[in-house]
Amino acid sequence: MPTIQWRNRIDGGHGAKARLCPPYDLKGAGEVSGATFFRDEAGMLSPFWRSVLIVAIFLLVWPPIFGNVGWWMKFDHGPLLLVGVAIIAMWSYFFAPAALFVGIIHAVAAIRFHHNSVWVPMLAAGCAAILIMFSISAMAPEPTHNLLNIPLEGYFIFVVPSLIASLICWRLTRRFARPA
Repeated sequence: MPTIQWRNRIDGGHGAKARLCPPYDLKGAGEVSGATFFRDEAGMLSPFWRSVLIVAIFLLVWPPIFGNVGWWMKFDHGPLLLVGVAIIAMWSYFFAPAALFVGIIHAVAAIRFHHNSVWVPMLAAGCAAILIMFSISAMAPEPTHNLLNIPLEGYFIFVVPSLIASLICWRLTRRFARPA
């Protein structure tokens, strides 16, 4: 096994301190290994993989939370049984495009713009509610041209579950949003 010999280097002569640095003339210096595919030079996950993990968490966790909260708001028939929760969670993956959209919003805001405040899930929940309303109206058997005449309760049934699901997933993905 080759040993790495460190050399002293003095930077620029501007009073900089001597630093230990690896010799760059070694064979294999600068080669890309499989470890750098997932991690950067500092040993943390690369921004690409952090954003993939954020979106994956949103795709897996957001729809069941949205479905269960929405069902509880619409049909409050007492405590849900475990079978009911499981059925709602399975059918809630109908809203996976909205979860993908919200996850991408969070990943771009956190990784690209370094903005990870509570305003991100609030904005994403509003966008998801609009996307869900338009997707449901697009699949309706008769044309629904006027989404503005929906009673206010119709909006809350999409906005509140979206906000709760977005806040929970936002909290779960905060460790991937931070660079250090």
